[in-house]
Amino acid sequence: MLIRLATAVTLLALALSADALPRQYCFLQDSKGSKDTVHPKSEVDRMVEDANKRGEQIYGVCVDKCDETNSTSPDGVEGLKAIVLPQPDYPKIAAAAHASGSVEVKVIIDTDGNVIAASAVSGHPLLQAASVKAARNARFTPAKLNGSPVKVVGVITYNFVAE
Repeated sequence: MLIRLATAVTLLALALSADALPRQYCFLQDSKGSKDTVHPKSEVDRMVEDANKRGEQIYGVCVDKCDETNSTSPDGVEGLKAIVLPQPDYPKIAAAAHASGSVEVKVIIDTDGNVIAASAVSGHPLLQAASVKAARNARFTPAKLNGSPVKVVGVITYNFVAE
């Protein structure tokens, strides 16, 4: 079986108001509408919350397939580009199960362009760990605001297609 992987990267702006961030746990509605499903916060959500408490701003910009109209964020952050964007390994168990589809990994990129936190936010469970591992190894040029490096948060999407 041949496996084809495709990667798309989009960094999204994230509002950092204290009331917009979840507490220690987020409560999600299950299919019956009850709110008793508890999920712990991800590493990325905890780091964003900590940054917010310190008064630190985290911005977002377009990274992949950017043109002149979307290469700068509304906040004026620019310059972030992928230098190294490794493809995830296709886990043998996922291949055996014919698992495919997109996996979205939320990342925080520091002022040096390194991914300092990564958490899968969607996708097949058998593909998430490999996607997070690949995202952690991604490297970017530093994003800058008024000439100073800034942290950004965004999403890397990995597409797993079984052929």
